[in-house]
Amino acid sequence: MLDKVRKILGLSSPKTGNKIVISVEKLERRVALLENGRLEEYSVERNTSRNIVGSVYKGKVKNIEMGLKAMFVDIGFEKNAFLHFWDAIPAALDSGIEEIDRPSRKQKKKITARDIPNIYPVGSEVIVQVTKGPIGTKGPRVTTNLSFAGRYLVLMPFSDRSGISRKIENPKERDRLRKILRELEIPEGVGVIIRTVGEGQRARYFVRDLCFLLDQWAKVEQSIKQDPVPSRVFEEPDLVERTVRDFLTEEIDEVICDDRSATDRMNEMVGQISRRSRNRIKLYDGGTPIFEAFGVQKQIDDAFHRQVWLRCGGYIVIDETEALVAIDVNTGRNKGGRDVEKTILQTNLEAADEIARQLRLRNVGGLIIGDFIDMKSRKDQQLVYALMKDRLKRDKAKTHVLPLSPLGLMEMTRQRAQESLSDTIYENCPYCDGRGVVKTSMTTSVELHEELLVELERRYAGRLMFRGDPTFHHEKFIVTDATSGAELKA
Repeated sequence: MLDKVRKILGLSSPKTGNKIVISVEKLERRVALLENGRLEEYSVERNTSRNIVGSVYKGKVKNIEMGLKAMFVDIGFEKNAFLHFWDAIPAALDSGIEEIDRPSRKQKKKITARDIPNIYPVGSEVIVQVTKGPIGTKGPRVTTNLSFAGRYLVLMPFSDRSGISRKIENPKERDRLRKILRELEIPEGVGVIIRTVGEGQRARYFVRDLCFLLDQWAKVEQSIKQDPVPSRVFEEPDLVERTVRDFLTEEIDEVICDDRSATDRMNEMVGQISRRSRNRIKLYDGGTPIFEAFGVQKQIDDAFHRQVWLRCGGYIVIDETEALVAIDVNTGRNKGGRDVEKTILQTNLEAADEIARQLRLRNVGGLIIGDFIDMKSRKDQQLVYALMKDRLKRDKAKTHVLPLSPLGLMEMTRQRAQESLSDTIYENCPYCDGRGVVKTSMTTSVELHEELLVELERRYAGRLMFRGDPTFHHEKFIVTDATSGAELKA
């Protein structure tokens, strides 16, 4: 079914012509993932707003709210971190991981939410990891279930559960990885997950990755013992290092960066894992800015418009509100031929493909509603739903999507770990306070006349006239002397 969809959309194999383009400036770092020249992922990190998701803190419980089943933890921020009781219980592996039993694993005493206030009373120290950064007026959300991502493994120092990503689908490969996992020398009480990028990798790479992660955890443990409260005991790597760790897979043909220091750092990181991969990391030293040279900047500018055009001539309209993200699908210029149903299906398929892409590019989260063009055929509805699910699989954030409703609405949720990209790049317009509209000149004139100018006419027995000035902001006004042109001030 998905091959048919790709044929309709004209999509080529995602394994050819894939590049990671990195721009390193003094104040910010930007990373773009291009697939056959098309922008698929985009991230920005600035010195003033460093991402703290994944960082570990030594904090102190300030208060417990039994009604919320949560506690607030001082980790050194202006707002205390929010720790729900469920996030303080040793967690089971999520549904995306197949749990693998290890011979050395011992059963632990089960902890429930009722035990948490006794384990972490007010004033006690607690080690937490940020799962969701501060958004708006809310402080960060944290968990006591720590995890450290390596190249092929994820280490969980407070868990004894191990598993394999279900995204690795080949049965023979899963059997091979199960054997590797059981043979790894994992310390007692520590859990390990084999990441999707571990598919096809040799056993020695997992051994090397595990050693690296255990050394990293040993340093964190030392900081936990020595550092005061509150303090940060582990900082998640910056955007450049995270990109190499998470995105430099076999499907990536090359990584191009415009900064020599960052390029050397990436080469050093990759060299510890795979010397062969170092050949794919290249320094860009052209005169044109790297994002312009690879056609990234124009795609970024086009992608962040409220209205985004589709190849077929249709378009989607994206509106971010406080409660949800609303996305409307329209046929636009795609009037098609005599087969109206085929035209609608093509528009909806391209819209589903673009919506999944836009969610990643803009990093929006929460509840998302897609209003697709009505389709009579149940088969066509399933095609659109199947494509959306397939395109969401590549999303690093957790997503959940429901089939199209009888009204043509597709509901989905997307994990929100930090502010959306638009909140990072833009701020509310100081003229319209984010309303997106300003008063007309006539409205401003009427309000002035009603609130102020009638009194002036009465007091000074004069006649007032209104004249628009195209150089003024719509809601700005001044009072001048008609004879001299001088501005009259109070």
